[in-house]
Amino acid sequence: MRLDGGHEKILEQMRDLALKHPEKIQIVETNVDADVQLEFYSMMQEEGKSDAVDDMQAIFARLSDCTDLEERKRMLVSLACTGEIEAYRFLEKYLVTCDDDIKKWAVLACQQCQMFLESSLLDESKLYVASGLGGKDYRLRYIFVLFGATKDDFTDFQKKVISNETKYYLEKSGSVSENLQFLCNYAICTALVPLYEDVVAIVQSIIDEVNQYGGFVKQSIFITNEKPVGKDVLDKMFDSDENS
Repeated sequence: MRLDGGHEKILEQMRDLALKHPEKIQIVETNVDADVQLEFYSMMQEEGKSDAVDDMQAIFARLSDCTDLEERKRMLVSLACTGEIEAYRFLEKYLVTCDDDIKKWAVLACQQCQMFLESSLLDESKLYVASGLGGKDYRLRYIFVLFGATKDDFTDFQKKVISNETKYYLEKSGSVSENLQFLCNYAICTALVPLYEDVVAIVQSIIDEVNQYGGFVKQSIFITNEKPVGKDVLDKMFDSDENS
C-alpha cells in the first residue's frame, strides 16, 4: 500500500484526530462499491450542501416516476444535501421500493442525509470516512490475506498458529476480528481496525510472529478496504509473486 505525500498527510491527520477525539470520527457503515461512492461524493461536491430544495414535494413525485438514471442520481444527491427530516423520511421509503439500478445511490443518499441531519440536531461537526467495505464507529473494515509459502493447504497446526497470532495482534491494536477463513493455502481475515492504527504494521507483525513457528507464510502482504476478494484473484497474485 503506497500513498503520495498529500494523501499520506491527510491520513496522518485523520489518525491523529481519531486517537485524540474518537467521538469526532464516524465511519460510514456501507458496503457500496468504492467507485459508486466516489461518483456519488463527486456529484455531491458539484451540487454543494443546500439549506433547502425548491418544491421538495415536486422532487419526490418526479423521482418516483423518473426513468432517466442520471437525473435520478442528481435528485437523490440534491435531497441528501438538504439534511432535512422530510427528505430523510422520503429517502428511507424510496430505498425500499426503488429499482436495483439506483439502489446503491439511494443507500448513500439516505446515509448522507442522515449525517447532515444528525450534525444539525447535535450542533457539532464530525469527520465522516467512507470506504468500499465500510466500517463501524471509528474503525474501518479491512480484508487481509496471508499467503502460504507453498501451494499446499495449511495444516491444522498452522491454522491454529495463524488464528492465535491474528487474534492476539488484532486485540492488541484495539481491532475487532469479524471472520478468519482458511481457503487452501490462503488465510483470509476480515477485521475492523481503528483509524489511528497502521494496518500494514499489524499484518506484518502477525506474519513475523507466525513465521517463528516454521516460516510457512510468505512475506507478501495483501490488504484491501474496497471490496471482497475471490480465490481467482488470489491465485493470480500468488502465481505472480512466485514468478517475480
